[in-house]
Amino acid sequence: MGNERPITDPEKVSAEDLPDTRAMQDEFTRSFLKSTEEVEEGYYSFVSGIDRYEMNFPKSGIIGEKGYSKDEGFEQLSIGIESSSYNIGITSEYISHLKKDNLETNLSLLGSIAEDVDFKQIDNDTADLHYGKFNREDNYGYLAYVQNSKDTGGILISYYIQCTETNDSCEDNSKEEVFLKWLKSFKFNEKGTTGDES
Repeated sequence: MGNERPITDPEKVSAEDLPDTRAMQDEFTRSFLKSTEEVEEGYYSFVSGIDRYEMNFPKSGIIGEKGYSKDEGFEQLSIGIESSSYNIGITSEYISHLKKDNLETNLSLLGSIAEDVDFKQIDNDTADLHYGKFNREDNYGYLAYVQNSKDTGGILISYYIQCTETNDSCEDNSKEEVFLKWLKSFKFNEKGTTGDES
């Protein structure tokens, strides 16, 4: 009896035993999460609905069911995160045919806002990360492109931060650290990998 492992699959845990977090209490969001245990403080492990990538998912976030769509090789989702002084809206779009050598074209898919963004690159284990900051009158945030470094497939990300309190402290460097840590959590699954490194 001592070696019985607790049930952590969110789909198998009884409703009253689920963690009292926005992500776990939302039935649709919960269906993407691998475990009721946090993978690191404040985050659960998320697997895409077409099983192409994984990432850390904030426990204060939910996925909008109406804004979700998927098809073979495509998946789009919207995440809303609430905080006391600001809200974050994230749109993520996975497209299976995007290639590493079409970077400029891929970045242009982020829309007209991308034209004014100065993108920086970070290398990660399974992905090439490109991100840049933008400022608008009513919000600011980041645009990012996550490219599978071993195969085709990329993720277009728009990350909007809207301050709910009008003060200077809402826009601070700690939010960029949080964003980058989250961005670095993206990992592409090997499933369907061709092995072609080009």
